[in-house]
Amino acid sequence: MSSLEEPLGLDKLPSMSTIDRIQRFSSSACRPSGDGMGMGSCWIEGSTCSTSKSYDEEYDEYTREAFPWRRHTRDMSHGDSFSRRTVSLGRNHKMFGSACDIYSSNCNDKDIRDITNKFLKGIPRSVKIVEVGPRDGLQNEKNTVPTGVKVELIRRLVSSGLPVVEATSFVSPKWVPQLADARDVMEAVRDLEGARLPVLTPNLKGFEAAIAAGAKEVAIFASASEAFSKSNINCSIEESLVRYRVVARAAKDLSIPVRGYVSCVVGCPVEGAIPPSKVAYVAKELHDMGCFEISLGDTIGVGTPGTVVPMLEAVMAVVPVEKLAIHFHDTYGQSLPNILISLQMGISTVDCSVAGLGGCPYAKGASGNVATEDVVYMLSGLGVETNVDLRKLMLAGDFINKHLGRPSGSKTAIALNRIAADASKI
Repeated sequence: MSSLEEPLGLDKLPSMSTIDRIQRFSSSACRPSGDGMGMGSCWIEGSTCSTSKSYDEEYDEYTREAFPWRRHTRDMSHGDSFSRRTVSLGRNHKMFGSACDIYSSNCNDKDIRDITNKFLKGIPRSVKIVEVGPRDGLQNEKNTVPTGVKVELIRRLVSSGLPVVEATSFVSPKWVPQLADARDVMEAVRDLEGARLPVLTPNLKGFEAAIAAGAKEVAIFASASEAFSKSNINCSIEESLVRYRVVARAAKDLSIPVRGYVSCVVGCPVEGAIPPSKVAYVAKELHDMGCFEISLGDTIGVGTPGTVVPMLEAVMAVVPVEKLAIHFHDTYGQSLPNILISLQMGISTVDCSVAGLGGCPYAKGASGNVATEDVVYMLSGLGVETNVDLRKLMLAGDFINKHLGRPSGSKTAIALNRIAADASKI
């Protein structure tokens, strides 16, 4: 989630021991009593779909360099295990090089598949990924990212098959100088086809500026934490909801879809653990004012499946599950298990950021959003359709990482690039 004010760090929290801090966000803080939930240990049999047939020259070059074993498989005999399966990182294909038999998501044993389906039967067949890298990912960068780089990143993300790419945020440059070029970015990408390009609009002024720049979809955000709301946007929860109702009415008059965000759905850097009932209240208010989708954000990344489940249960009691999305930061490495348990509960929309761009500005040492590459890889292993070409997605990640001058925050991208480099030496 984003900050419009001065970030609030852990150094401003009341003094407490590390153990006490962990306990404040532990699953025992709000988890109901009852038996634990079992988890499967085998992947669901994956579905297959064709890879994209059209690549630009740079993409072809990238594919040849990053995935050299694609060449080798054409020349090897059918008797060699290396060539028995197609090795591809296309849209939901699995590519694991010479280790494809070991890491394949296909379970051939019927009994194992039955057990797998028992534990993972709630997972949807397809998941919509909302890419937030160009906005949530870049907004905290200290060095200004040129407008042209932002536009090219958006173009590359759209070309990878992502259905939704959050382009920018129409906030005051005083609070988020990195996004001072919101109008220029929106005007440059407004006619891009193949994906929706929502923008964040914190108030009516921002909404009007976004529409003038060509935005066709907007997003608003509120917090489930009273203290966080006051420190982040300088108003109470109720005051923020009044502000957003004005934006929602203006959007309705223009037939502009509005997405809602709820921040601090599990924990707050000031209040600690957040009761699920507070999250449910804010989510319902956003839904009632007309938001077509509500994204639930673990802003400081303290959630675990034990705290995510009761939160989702509370929200799902007042907002239809098909209108919910999840947005996890990976501060404690819990994003993927949190996403998995959310999928099991029926969530089918996931926010993430290419290369793990972004970060929580509210706690020192906090890491960024869950990496889109890691989410796509996991979903592919579960046989869940995303329609995202992982090779093109990694190309987009490489592009922005090269500009920022740092390695990818995606474990999947790092691992697959390492495998590609090793294979090139064969």
